[in-house]
Amino acid sequence: MKDVAALGIHPLLRGFPGFVLELARDGTVLESNGRLERALERQVVGAPFARVLDEASSRKLDTILSRAPFFPGVDPDEGGCGGAWELMLEGRDTLHPHSFYPVCDDEGARMWLVEAPRDPRFDQMLEELASANTEQANTQRQLAKEKARLARALDELEREFRENERLSRQLQGQNEEVQAQNEELLAMTEELHAGQDHLLTANQQLERRTRELQIALGARNRFYASMSHELRTPINAVMGYNDLLLAEVYGSLNEQQELAIERSQRAARHLRELVNDVLDISRLETGRPEVQTEEVRGTELVEELFENLRPLAEGTRTELRLIRHGDIPVIRTDARRLRQILINLISNAIKFGAGSPVWVHLSDGRAGGMVIEVTDGGPGIPEEDQARIWDEFVQLGHGDNLATGREGTGLGLPISRRLAAVLGGSLDMSSAVGVGTTFRLTLPARPPASMGE
Repeated sequence: MKDVAALGIHPLLRGFPGFVLELARDGTVLESNGRLERALERQVVGAPFARVLDEASSRKLDTILSRAPFFPGVDPDEGGCGGAWELMLEGRDTLHPHSFYPVCDDEGARMWLVEAPRDPRFDQMLEELASANTEQANTQRQLAKEKARLARALDELEREFRENERLSRQLQGQNEEVQAQNEELLAMTEELHAGQDHLLTANQQLERRTRELQIALGARNRFYASMSHELRTPINAVMGYNDLLLAEVYGSLNEQQELAIERSQRAARHLRELVNDVLDISRLETGRPEVQTEEVRGTELVEELFENLRPLAEGTRTELRLIRHGDIPVIRTDARRLRQILINLISNAIKFGAGSPVWVHLSDGRAGGMVIEVTDGGPGIPEEDQARIWDEFVQLGHGDNLATGREGTGLGLPISRRLAAVLGGSLDMSSAVGVGTTFRLTLPARPPASMGE
């Protein structure tokens, strides 16, 4: 390469088909063969070469020029000549990676950057990767918009809750006022007529407030159902595109890109679980749970759930154990709803059991029914927090003396208890700090009369 430098720059500038640049020691472009100017549609001679590079390549060039003189034989990673430089050229709207070989003169005063030839297949792969990155960015932006939309919806719902509480307190105050007026009417018969008129007016206000409260609650439930249905479609689309990206349908991914998409997929999956739980809550509150009964064998159902939940258990090194007490009866109930309850209970036991074994006890109940107990040996739930676990959107942890950093919606246990009631049974809990927690599900042999056969 030293012999090429000795020939002078002008023949090289005129004849070489790629980019050729002559640089001073400070990185200023002294001369060019004109191909770079035509490619970037801008003047480069007389200006620092760093101006046509992206930020990372500009820093790289500054480091190379500052750490070593332009002498042959210097390690290319430390600066100087001897190896190819990978730099990213910045056009008006695009970035283009290029490889340059440096050629130095003997005096170390100048160098020439000669573009290395590129494989067109590599350029095609870069274009496909750029297209995939663009589509991923669009998907991420759409997901962010949907998250913001959900946050606004939840804020609006919280404002409605506060308004409902205010109305309830106002109604309570009006009721107390009516009671006081009734006592006054009993003591003062001479004001009976006026007091009766006043009582009638207060009762009308109370009825109006009650109707307003009922309308507000109905609007909230309709909002739950509508938003849940509308949100699932874009969430499923986001998850579908993430699956395509992870399957490398749009091109291969590097390790950082794959990790980012996997995180996006976990976030979308968590958001879909939240939407599904909100939809279940709305159905239960409007009195329209979807149930369908069939014969259920408890042992087979629990063993099937163990297989499905085993990857989650293995992640925390939790052993799943099934214990049968006597002959387990076959009951008639909604298998899908029962499976939903048990998945919530066993999953919580795995997540909060601190790696201790999870026991599922099956036994016969009253009048041919069935009792299922899910027990873990985790840290337990303090007595002052035990009533709160049945409230919606409550997640103990982060200051609640329980495990922290767990994903969830805070709806699993409230939904499970309501579903147990729909199936004609009950769901209760007992816990001791430092010992563990047991959830006890009791189901009848046959469904209530309101459930379809």
